[in-house]
Amino acid sequence: MAPIIDIGPRILDFISIVEILQAIHLLDERSNLVAAKYVKQIISQGWQLSNVNEFLYKVINSVDDGLLSYDEHGNITLINSSANEILNLEMGENLSSSLSISSELRSFFLSPAATNEMFTIFHTEYLFSKSFIETTKSFLCTLKNARERINIENRLRKELKKKGHYAKYSFSDIIHKSSLMKSAIDKSQKLAQSDYDILILGESGTGKELFASAIHNSSPRCKGPFIAINCSALPEELIESELFGYDEGAFTGAKKGGKIGLFEMANGGTIFLDEIGDIPPKIQLRLLRVLQEKEILKVGGNTIIHVDVRVIAATNEDLLDLVNRSVFRKDLYYRLKKLYLNLPPLRDRREDILVLFAHFLHKKGGTNHSLSPETEKILLNYKWEGNIRELENTVEYILAICDEEIIMPYHLPEDLCRKQANELPLDPIDHFLLDTIYSFNKTQDPVGRKKLSELSHIQGFNQSERQSRTRIDKLAAKGYIRKFRGRFGLEITVKGREILSAFSAE
Repeated sequence: MAPIIDIGPRILDFISIVEILQAIHLLDERSNLVAAKYVKQIISQGWQLSNVNEFLYKVINSVDDGLLSYDEHGNITLINSSANEILNLEMGENLSSSLSISSELRSFFLSPAATNEMFTIFHTEYLFSKSFIETTKSFLCTLKNARERINIENRLRKELKKKGHYAKYSFSDIIHKSSLMKSAIDKSQKLAQSDYDILILGESGTGKELFASAIHNSSPRCKGPFIAINCSALPEELIESELFGYDEGAFTGAKKGGKIGLFEMANGGTIFLDEIGDIPPKIQLRLLRVLQEKEILKVGGNTIIHVDVRVIAATNEDLLDLVNRSVFRKDLYYRLKKLYLNLPPLRDRREDILVLFAHFLHKKGGTNHSLSPETEKILLNYKWEGNIRELENTVEYILAICDEEIIMPYHLPEDLCRKQANELPLDPIDHFLLDTIYSFNKTQDPVGRKKLSELSHIQGFNQSERQSRTRIDKLAAKGYIRKFRGRFGLEITVKGREILSAFSAE
């Protein structure tokens, strides 16, 4: 049986081969063959390494920023031409004994802490960033010209502004008179000072982008870009590349050199994702990673890119309902809803209707027009399901057809003049009941049928408890009030406040 020699686990390199041949007494007759084969391979790999090193050296020297690497003792192991020009240092030079640098700069280099500091060299400010590389026990330092960096950021900001990527509104642009809107603005101003992501909820036309823009302009990120995108306006196959960008050759038709995504464009600023509820499941997963890790990966790319972006998302849908129907990711919903803002519809803040109408009228050149009392009443009683956007469209319609100074009901769009069934006047007793319940709700005092019966006798309606209960049941069936057990009593609904307001305006 042939002898077996156990050489153990090892890498079969050139030296190992020689040792094996020597052990079996074949080295002398095979040495030329082995040497020729491996020397050829070594020479080939040596040329490859030489070419790689030459390529890396060219890349490092082509970088505008200064690059400097040195060991724990301060001996320079790498320096590119930019750093050499700034510091007048050479490869192999020791930083502790160099005469080319100041004592403050020497202290920065030799300090064990990784940090960032600004230094002025020959009347030019440079940002020095130093990090420690554990594997090589060395420091890597980058030197950036602060003025050039500022100029580049200013140029980028101007380019983004040309393309419309900037926040156009501030809180002073939000026209309002109601306490509801004042409360929303006060809350938004507080939210603006944090750097957490925000979810804005509200019906279509309530001003979600206006608030997002105002929050950005009041935040510490106000000098950064503001990028807005409507997620429902882009096809599913485009939204991924728009948000995250793509590398060259990522797909057929991809632009040469690739494309930067909106998240990268918004770096240092805010990105506003409107209609977030329409975003596809695949993009929801990628968006979750951006929110958690502040990292993106381009389509077709393999390099992780760090982004410093605040996300403000908005929707007019019930996201929790989408979560329950497995249409929207639960983890993404709660990640977005770290901070949130609810914008009230126009029908819940009727004090703002005429103020906004006058604003749009003036803005669009209708300064000579005024409203008749009948027209005001119609505007105040209308539901405004399209909210502020519908109100603005109404002003434009009126200005297009009205040749008179007084705006009369016949100048309004037909929809505004139609009475809805649930907007018919209440009878006096129902009006009394709703108005009384509303009064108690505003002072947060409980009210029930017994209290309503007692007050009805004072007002001359003389309703017994049984009669009050019957009417309360009918009002609840119509959705005007809600009934609670125990001491909480009755509560007027949004629909109830609307019908009450419509009756009062008659």
